[in-house]
Amino acid sequence: MQPTIQDIKKIKLKGVRIEMSFSNMPIQHLWKSFMPRRKEIQNTVDSDLFSVEVYKDLAYFQHFDPEKSFEKWAGDSGIKN
Repeated sequence: MQPTIQDIKKIKLKGVRIEMSFSNMPIQHLWKSFMPRRKEIQNTVDSDLFSVEVYKDLAYFQHFDPEKSFEKWAGDSGIKN
């Protein structure tokens, strides 16, 4: 598989998030909490799902610590503007 970078139009994501670290990654719990509620999201753009990580520190990987936390989101493809 060859990764690609694509520009996409702006969308709004809607989903759930949890704090986790690389040493403690309850990803299955995150998606199990999101999927039953997915149908509550109205006016979605398409059927895509997103898994998004938010690192609060720009140097997160320069001084890597597997115990350091970050936000992980499970979300729907967005809401029409």
